[in-house]
Amino acid sequence: SCHKVHMQRFGRATRRVFAQAKPSSTLSESKVIRDLKRDLAAAHQLTAWYKMDDLVWNHISARIPEGEGDGYLITPGHMMYEEIQPEDILHSSENVTANVIHGAIYQTRDEIQAIMHIHTPAVCTVSTLPQGLQLLTQDAAQFYDSVAYHPWEGISEDFAEQERISKSIGPSAMTLIMRNHGACTLGRTVGEAWVRAYYLERVAQIQVSALANPDGVLAPDEAVLRHAAKQYEGDYMPGLHEWPALVRMLERKGTLKPLDA
Repeated sequence: SCHKVHMQRFGRATRRVFAQAKPSSTLSESKVIRDLKRDLAAAHQLTAWYKMDDLVWNHISARIPEGEGDGYLITPGHMMYEEIQPEDILHSSENVTANVIHGAIYQTRDEIQAIMHIHTPAVCTVSTLPQGLQLLTQDAAQFYDSVAYHPWEGISEDFAEQERISKSIGPSAMTLIMRNHGACTLGRTVGEAWVRAYYLERVAQIQVSALANPDGVLAPDEAVLRHAAKQYEGDYMPGLHEWPALVRMLERKGTLKPLDA
């Protein structure tokens, strides 16, 4: 199919090694790019602060907006998340190791502007359960009819997997649970992707705890879940209110460099 040929071409074009990734300082430092780099640095620091990191592994990325360049900005690797600053973010117009996952999603979903890939304990636990993510609480409603699944294929370094990830994520899912691996949360902003990951881990923690109850769990009515999911698409959109407050917290802590630094 045309889609298959396009994905194969994309895989060839991006098949490079991590060492060839370019520091983002090679980009024109427009305010748009500087803001995006700072948001990504904030996302990394917040991931460490909330203990959602995995040493130097996993990755958070943001698509470079049209007119500002090609490709996307992404985790540098080989650094602890708590130490990452805007100047550390890499520009990957060709490839970094994470291109198998992030590249496939960006190529498939034009509206997605940011992706967060995590290996948090509860999410990894849920990724092993046959039933997958169970929606048991109000926070879980934002994931209603918006979670896709992808089977584990080993460490994602085979570019042939891109087409399969593309098929798994589909046209509308905002969360991809990677079986026996972890998850990706998607967003139209860095803040949306990060806050969605935060709540995904919380929802997974609650599920894992609830499963230990010998009397079972009380699941919410599906009609109520559907109603609440629509509410999350409005004024309760993940990141809309939380993200500015989270960035201010980092500024008060003094760990996130100001834009003019």
